[in-house]
Amino acid sequence: MARSRVAPLKDHTLPKLELMAAVTAAQLGTFILSALQRHLSEITVRLWSDSQIVLHWIFSTKTLKQFVANRVREICDIFPTSVWKYCPTNDNAADLLTRGIAATQLTSSQLWLKGPTWLQSECDWPSWSLTSVHHIHTTEEVEPITSNTEQPTIPQPGLHQIIDITRYSKLAHLYRTTAYVLRFINNTRKASQKENGVITVTELNTAQKLWIKSAQEQVFANELVDLKSKSTKRLPLVRQLRLQLNKDGLIFCGGRIHNAPLSHLTKFPLLLPKKHYFTQLIIRDIHEKHCHAGTNSTVTYLHEMYWIPAARQCVRYILKQCVVCNKVSGTHYRAPDPQPLPKHRVQMMNPFSVTGVDFTGALYIRTTNGEDKVYICLFTCANTHAVHLEVVSDLSEETFLQAFRRFASRKSLPQLMVSDNASTFMAAAEELKHLFKSDKVHEGLARQGVEWKFIPCRAPWYGGYWERLIGLTKSSLKKTLGRAHVTLTSLQTLVVEIEAHLNNRPLTYVSSELNDLEPLTPSHLLYGRLIITTPHPTVEREEIDDEDYTINPSSHSSLSKKAKTQALIIEHFWNRWKREYLTSLRETHTANGANKEIVKVGDVVIVHDDCPRAKWRLAVVKELQRGYDGFVRSVSIQTTTGVTTRPIMKLYPLEVNIETTVENNTDDDRPSNDDNNPHDSSSSPTEEPQTPVRPQRRAAARAKDKMTEWSKILRRREDLTD
Repeated sequence: MARSRVAPLKDHTLPKLELMAAVTAAQLGTFILSALQRHLSEITVRLWSDSQIVLHWIFSTKTLKQFVANRVREICDIFPTSVWKYCPTNDNAADLLTRGIAATQLTSSQLWLKGPTWLQSECDWPSWSLTSVHHIHTTEEVEPITSNTEQPTIPQPGLHQIIDITRYSKLAHLYRTTAYVLRFINNTRKASQKENGVITVTELNTAQKLWIKSAQEQVFANELVDLKSKSTKRLPLVRQLRLQLNKDGLIFCGGRIHNAPLSHLTKFPLLLPKKHYFTQLIIRDIHEKHCHAGTNSTVTYLHEMYWIPAARQCVRYILKQCVVCNKVSGTHYRAPDPQPLPKHRVQMMNPFSVTGVDFTGALYIRTTNGEDKVYICLFTCANTHAVHLEVVSDLSEETFLQAFRRFASRKSLPQLMVSDNASTFMAAAEELKHLFKSDKVHEGLARQGVEWKFIPCRAPWYGGYWERLIGLTKSSLKKTLGRAHVTLTSLQTLVVEIEAHLNNRPLTYVSSELNDLEPLTPSHLLYGRLIITTPHPTVEREEIDDEDYTINPSSHSSLSKKAKTQALIIEHFWNRWKREYLTSLRETHTANGANKEIVKVGDVVIVHDDCPRAKWRLAVVKELQRGYDGFVRSVSIQTTTGVTTRPIMKLYPLEVNIETTVENNTDDDRPSNDDNNPHDSSSSPTEEPQTPVRPQRRAAARAKDKMTEWSKILRRREDLTD
């Protein structure tokens, strides 16, 4: 097996190219080793190079140029230096291809087929002396280190090794704790000059300077060494920001606004690392002190004292985690792309096999006693989009079951009924909710083999195919009635006429050509014709008097012929439905959604409601409900009133995660990286989670353990003094 690389466009010396070839050989050796390890238990690896300079670089312990050091480090990470051996140039089979050779000579070359003659005997292997290589110094450009290998870091001594900063969420708490620790140290060293009482401003300022210095020493260690040295060649960051040291040993930035009427810290701000936790506390503290200001305002206030590289990006990241801001102005979860239409929407089925049901709002009719309220129950076919309207006097269970019996007798008995949770109406919401969830209704339908399903709460777009027809029905009533109050009989007649016109509405494109077919309607799929037209073409008088033309309607053959003709007509319209209507469903233009799963079980969210945002309720995500394509579009949530379902577009995340387990940590415990992940609610499989009455934070649990321990120590001291 062989592998080659084209030399880069940038001019390199021959030893550098040989070094790049050695990197390729090491990578190829790793691939071959992983393939052979499945079949062989013990494998010995040997790598050969004809460049003694490359071998010297690999075995060298001295500081190399960065270009060479990066590639030598990568080679040594793959294989140890002991596997590298020297091969003379004349015995190197790879040179046959790099230098060029005829195809006939290559096929008969023993060096290419079997390798060098001394390869089988280890005692005949060529040797080379490491000390015989001459050192040639060349002028090379400085290349930044690009290796993915992590450099060994030496822990810098500082305040961060005494106080764990990640256990604090407020900057003021960190400063006060640090001030108390410093006071305790001073009181221990100077027993005669003990300080008691409230923490002073001087102590808080000292704590602030210590933490700034600790953060700078952790991240900007090289810059500190460069600033303290007398070298004239400065690091790029030092040159770019004109960094200097003040009398307290803190790094501050220079500039050109020395004469501006600003404070000294504003003209020469202190440098802070952008990814340090202390920087996050400072940004969060400034953001909260200035009434949760936006990104621009927070950056402006931040620059009055500090300078952070890429400050705007860092501030934007911190502000996205602010719970208060998310409550007021946070955005909802982005829904994934629309899922494929369900089978009952795009397959040929008997009309009304899958039916969506819904109610309109209250309508007022004229009675002998004044006015009364009635409702319209709308049944919609899922695939033909045909409608059936029933006027009902109230929203009781008996009235709905009677309307359902009339519908099933006139149309057909459905296999599946789909409805919303009746929470989208301002009026009569509770009656509809009890109606659609009534056990009596479900039992009555179950006896007839009808299944009932609900769409998520507050998600009317899940039932768009019946909600659209509800709007058309109400629009037709408003345009026809206006302000008139009619009787129940007149309203029933008008509703039936509206039903006929809705079933005659076109489902496909209406062409302006005279020779084109008429547009397909739900009536064609139900009856094979439009309802408002005559059932038969016009018959002439001569044809009626013709004896051969008349057919005995009672004969079996004529009835069968008519039934077959009717079936063929309906089948023709169903074929048009497949060709014209189904293909037109592709002509939708929707925005791309978020196909990444961003909702997690345990997320704390606020639920959209028809009230001011400050009154929206908090909830916790309990279960994810996946669609046909595996994406999450609705979830089950736990609120103060119980468990319900909501679409994710009605949920606004707060970037926090509820924790229902309390860990009993010792004094030496430190929060792991998982504690900072707001979406990770998984616990260890070996531990039994203890669910408290009220969810408790880990910091509160540690504080409680600390207080218990301190109280025991105080009691022991009191016992000793007594």
